[in-house]
Amino acid sequence: MIRRWLCWALLPLLFACHEEDHTIDAVTISFAEVDWYAQHADMAYKSEAEIRAAYPGTVLVATTRGNDVQYYLEVEPHTGTQVIAVRGTANLPNIREDAKYVESRNPSLGIYVHDGFDAGAWEIFNALQPHLDKSRPVIVTGHSLGAAIATLLMMMLHEEGYDLKPSINFGQPKVTNRAGVQKYRNLPLLRIADENDIVPLLPPTDLVDSVHGAYEHLGPELILLPGKYYVYQTHHQVERYDVDSFWDNLGDESIVQHYMKNYLQNIAAKLRESQAVPFDQRETYIKK
Repeated sequence: MIRRWLCWALLPLLFACHEEDHTIDAVTISFAEVDWYAQHADMAYKSEAEIRAAYPGTVLVATTRGNDVQYYLEVEPHTGTQVIAVRGTANLPNIREDAKYVESRNPSLGIYVHDGFDAGAWEIFNALQPHLDKSRPVIVTGHSLGAAIATLLMMMLHEEGYDLKPSINFGQPKVTNRAGVQKYRNLPLLRIADENDIVPLLPPTDLVDSVHGAYEHLGPELILLPGKYYVYQTHHQVERYDVDSFWDNLGDESIVQHYMKNYLQNIAAKLRESQAVPFDQRETYIKK
């Protein structure tokens, strides 16, 4: 069922489907499309003047009051598609904040979600509402904290009846538990994660998980390896062992792989040629 849905919803924009393969998921990723999303996510880090110069159809550039997250809304001149991009964080204190397991029930969505991400998503959602047109499709993207907020925005927009087009985000931490993932499993979302980026593993698994169930990821995942190589997974299969002990010893130098600059460089390396490899063989393609 997942493969049939991917071919119907995501693949017209991103992939070409082939016969099933027993070693890797038989999809071909359009990295030109992935790069388009990455450029929009990266632009959310720029100044308002730079955003408007790059995207003349920009309707709104604003920053949240609570956690100083910048976002913008662009209406593409040729298609009328509304593009929402949310800036993330790439410093150690803010990423530590992403790791906290503080959850709350979102009454509108009917699921438990990460409390900090939820607060930012609601603020942005309410600010965007007067500027959005329900007759036009919507794309949402972001990086890091911005990717987590973008995923929650997709859920909120879905509940309001907006036409959601396929979205891609980058370096996203987890936002909800299994019940939340099951409820919104059909959202057209693809997550991009660098093989050495720890943030997509956060919040880490711990004893608090027993309250409402462990945090899980929504949607398929594309893991970036060096050079032309990548892994595509229909389910999140990144190893989670020793996340807590690794996190305790994490230093600023250890989060370089999480920077949006790294994602852009890794994607650019795959624009001319790219090759999918099996998940269980990925270490063969990682530079030591």
